[in-house]
Amino acid sequence: MIKMRDIADNAGVSVATVSAVLSRRVTKIPVSGKTRDKVIDAIRKMDYHVNDHARSLRSGRSNTIGVVVSDITQPFSGEMVRVVEQEVNRRNYNFLLSDTQNNREKEKFYLSLFRQKKIDGILFVGATNELEDEGILMLVEHGIPVVLTERETQQHNVPCILVDNKEGGYLATKHLIKEGHKKIGHITGPRENAITSQRMEGYRSAMNEYGLTCPEELIVEGGFTLDCGYKAMEELLGQVDIPTAVFAFNDTLALGAIRAIRDRHLSVPQDVAVVGFDDIPMAAYSEPPLTTVRQPILNMGREGTGLLLDILNGKYPKNYYKKIVLDPVLIVRKSCGHT
Repeated sequence: MIKMRDIADNAGVSVATVSAVLSRRVTKIPVSGKTRDKVIDAIRKMDYHVNDHARSLRSGRSNTIGVVVSDITQPFSGEMVRVVEQEVNRRNYNFLLSDTQNNREKEKFYLSLFRQKKIDGILFVGATNELEDEGILMLVEHGIPVVLTERETQQHNVPCILVDNKEGGYLATKHLIKEGHKKIGHITGPRENAITSQRMEGYRSAMNEYGLTCPEELIVEGGFTLDCGYKAMEELLGQVDIPTAVFAFNDTLALGAIRAIRDRHLSVPQDVAVVGFDDIPMAAYSEPPLTTVRQPILNMGREGTGLLLDILNGKYPKNYYKKIVLDPVLIVRKSCGHT
């Protein structure tokens, strides 16, 4: 078995220098680019591989985080995972990815599996169907650092990165009101979801501010998917007096709603204006292009991953709590009448 001593002898350097290159540590005596290249060349020629298990036993750390995604099929989640991968690689970490598919039992299974694998910390990506904190709090009780993105616990004791969802819902609804709409429907996310409540609160706040009513028949539960948006929009279109505009919990629901409107031989935005939330890549390329509330996905991913790794590296204590709330931005396109 090739050892670091063999690499050091081949490259003509010390074992400490090889170790510094492998771990990307900053040493008291800087490693020059030329020396680093010699070490890397020796590693490649001798086909040397780090024994991660042995390193973990020595250090008590795996240099691996678990990433729990509520639904990897959602464009928001996919964009976020890409950013997470870039950040963990940049800081010389690995990650294990799990897709819970918005299923509580799957989430419990993966959390148990991550604990068995002795991962160093866990990053949660995306909202879920349920207000379920049990699994997260159990991790915290066992001393495993956790950071949440687009999700927070009811106890408000787990660090999280969020967009201001209430403000986002308010901006979307206010824009539709300014466009002249008075009967504005809202397709929500799952009712048991905290983000759903916050965006609905923003919707109600704008309606109340302008003296408009929010009858319950205008608020229809959706979910996360295109099909959910389609079915919810069908319910709104089945009313005697259909809304002239709709604010959807996310862009995927909004795109499903647009399809339902067209299938009724109505047009967007002439008959029904539509606004979404997230600004996923396909929002700008839908027909018509979708007006939406942009979440700073890149910032959320970087902030969340960076915060977790800072906790793991001792910059903050394991029980550190911080809530970072980022500002949403209204992106106006043609689905609400803008030209």
